[in-house]
Amino acid sequence: MKEMLRDYARSIGLTLFGVASAERFDGLPQNVHPASILPEVRSVIVIGADIPRGNYRGVEEGTLWSFASKYLDQRLVLDMARTIEQQTHFEAVPYLAHFPKVAPRSRPVAPDRPMYNVTINLEYAAVAAGLGEISLLGQLLTPQYGNRNTLGVILTELELEPDPIYAGTLCDGLACRECIAVCPAHSINPDKTVTLDICGRQTVLAEINYNLCRLCPNGAAPDFINKVGQEELMVEFSGNQPKIVETSTALTRRNVPNIATAVCSRTCLNHLEKTGRLTQKYVNPFRDGEPWRLETWER
Repeated sequence: MKEMLRDYARSIGLTLFGVASAERFDGLPQNVHPASILPEVRSVIVIGADIPRGNYRGVEEGTLWSFASKYLDQRLVLDMARTIEQQTHFEAVPYLAHFPKVAPRSRPVAPDRPMYNVTINLEYAAVAAGLGEISLLGQLLTPQYGNRNTLGVILTELELEPDPIYAGTLCDGLACRECIAVCPAHSINPDKTVTLDICGRQTVLAEINYNLCRLCPNGAAPDFINKVGQEELMVEFSGNQPKIVETSTALTRRNVPNIATAVCSRTCLNHLEKTGRLTQKYVNPFRDGEPWRLETWER
């Protein structure tokens, strides 16, 4: 069944497919655990596709702002969930990052339930499903495409064999620091890091000042899906968001800017290609020379 689903994913244009067992999420809090959405979950399927490198070209040249999203087209997520249910008769939940519009906002619906919306971290799920690793910036890196990934998650009662955790190394972390050096806002702090354990794999994340990051004129954009709203800022009343603080890592808060095409991410992509880390090759290099860069005050 797993290979049939993988083949179907390929047939609809998906280039990433991985499976994590529900046990790989053990120890996570209720408000980020898949079982809070589907109590009978047995498998977490992570699907995705590569973002064409050409999607980054306009921003790299500074002539066309064409932003990329890490969220897979919802129609593809629904298609896969529908196929699982039709072929196996097990329930499949398409995890869609819809923002709460009409729901009780003051407390959970029951004392034993977590506050909505339960937020599954796409990068954590992808690592648990064996698709790659998380970079110093908190982005998923896959051995095929680096950080050019768009992802979707499906929770299902169907038990599938989990994929092995990726054992390679793509991000050089603090030994590289190219992303840190190129950040015009100096928002990435190499002296403050958090170590995350995902299924025994240690990942080091740099602390990022997102108040500075979101002002970047070098390709950053608002996150139009998980944007900050009144119900997120009023944490004393809604209880569904940690205290808003000046600094945080990419995996500890939701309202972060979209840096997929920012100069830090494009520099990371260039480094991965230049050092031969990625399996997808191109005739011409991504970057030839130094990247353009505006200071934050020049926005």
